[in-house]
Amino acid sequence: MTALTARATPAGRRHPVPWRPMARATWLQQRAALITLLAVSAALALAIVAGQLAIRALYARYVADGCVLPQSTDPNCGTVANTFAASTNAFTALVIALHVLPVLIGVFIGAPLISRELESGTFRFTWTQEIGRTRYVLTTVALLAVAIAAVTCVLGALLGWYAHPFDVVGDESRWQSGLFDTTALTLPAWTLFALGTGTLLGTLTGRIVTAMATTAATAGGFLVAAFWTLDRHLLSVGALTARASAADGVFAGPLNVPAGSGFRPAGGWLVRGWITGPGGRELSAATAVRVESRMYAAMTRAGKKATDPAAWVSAHHYAQWVSYQPAGRFWYFQAIAAAALVVLAIVFALTTVWLVRRRG
Repeated sequence: MTALTARATPAGRRHPVPWRPMARATWLQQRAALITLLAVSAALALAIVAGQLAIRALYARYVADGCVLPQSTDPNCGTVANTFAASTNAFTALVIALHVLPVLIGVFIGAPLISRELESGTFRFTWTQEIGRTRYVLTTVALLAVAIAAVTCVLGALLGWYAHPFDVVGDESRWQSGLFDTTALTLPAWTLFALGTGTLLGTLTGRIVTAMATTAATAGGFLVAAFWTLDRHLLSVGALTARASAADGVFAGPLNVPAGSGFRPAGGWLVRGWITGPGGRELSAATAVRVESRMYAAMTRAGKKATDPAAWVSAHHYAQWVSYQPAGRFWYFQAIAAAALVVLAIVFALTTVWLVRRRG
C-alpha cells in the first residue's frame, strides 16, 4: 500500500479569494440586472450627449457675443438666455432620472442579493463552499460595487459636461441639490449607499419583495431628505461673511441660491442674508421687513428722482451682509458628501457580513 502525503499549505496563503471564479459566478447570478443597468446607463449617456450637442451651437454664440462678461450690453444675450431657459426641460428630466437610478440599483440589485438566497434556501449550499460565507458576501458586494460605481461615475461626469452651459448662463447651478447629488463623485456614492442599504435590508428581512419595498423607501427617503434639507445644512458649514451691494434691494433670512454676476467672487453659493443697523447690530426679521418697506415707500414718493436702493441703504447707515461659500470650495463639499455616503455603505456591508456570520 502506498501512503499519500499532503503538502501543508502556509497559513497565510490558505483559501485565497478566487476573484475570477467569483466574478464569473457574480455575473451569472446578476447578469439580468447588470445587463439592464448597462442598457439603461447607455440610453442615459446617449441622451446626455445628444442634449449637450443640441445646445453647443447656442452656447458658442452666447460666449462669442460676450454674454459671459459681467457688464455685457449685447441685446442678443437676453434672446439667447431665453432660448437656453426653454431647453431646460430635457435637462431637468435627465437630472431626475439620475436621482432615481441609485434607488433602482438598490432595489433590483442590492435588495435581492442576500434575500434571494435566504428565501429560496440556497444559502445552505452556497455558504458552505470552500470560500466561506464571509468571503462570498464580501467579494460579491465588492465586485458589484466596483462595476456599478464605474458606470455611475461616467454618467455623473457626462451630466456635469451637459450642465456647464446652463451653469454659465445662470439657468442652473452645480450647487443646487439637483446637480450637487449627481456629479462624478456624489452619484457613485449615492449608488453605493443604496446598494449597501438594499443588501443590509435584504439580509434583515430575508424576503425579496419586503427588502425591495423597504430599500425603495429608505434610499429614496434619504435622497429626498438630501434634496430638501441635508445639502443645505452641509453647505452652511464654515460659510464666509461679506458685505453685499443693496443695488437690488435688501433681504434677510435664508437664501440658498447661487451667487449672481453682481456678487464677487462669482460662482459661489449664498447661504443667508441679514441687515445691520446704524449701530452695527443685526436687525430682526420683523425690523428688516420694516426697513425694506420704508425704502421702497421713499423711492416710490421720489418717482423719477429716486436713487437706487444701495444709495438709500447707505444714506440711512444700514448695511447688507451675506454668508456664502466661495466657488473654490465646491469640490471640498463634494468630497465630504461622497465620503460620508461611502462610509455608510461600508458600515452597511460590514453589518451584512456580521449578520450572515451569525445565521446558522
